[in-house]
Amino acid sequence: MFENILFAINGLTEVGGETPDLPESLDFATGIFAAFLLVVSLFAYRRTKMKRLLFVSAAFGLYAFRAILPRLEILLPTVEATTITVILSSTGFVILALFFVAIVKKK
Repeated sequence: MFENILFAINGLTEVGGETPDLPESLDFATGIFAAFLLVVSLFAYRRTKMKRLLFVSAAFGLYAFRAILPRLEILLPTVEATTITVILSSTGFVILALFFVAIVKKK
């Protein structure tokens, strides 16, 4: 599988496309994984009804949003880069706060 990915990346440069930036690709993959964890934690909440799983789900959802937000500048070109930076910093803080609340919350 890894060889197929490398072959696809090499094929992009040979055809004339740009090579995807590895850190950006990893950030996007992390966002996809966070969205998957969001779905799993929501299913777990439905089964157990533990309120702390809602905080965990919200944190995973915000993390997925945080990974996707920088790519939205294509759709929202009027939003300034500083605004996106402030939103990213704020969501990082909120994500940590949600995980903290999920850990210390009593049943």
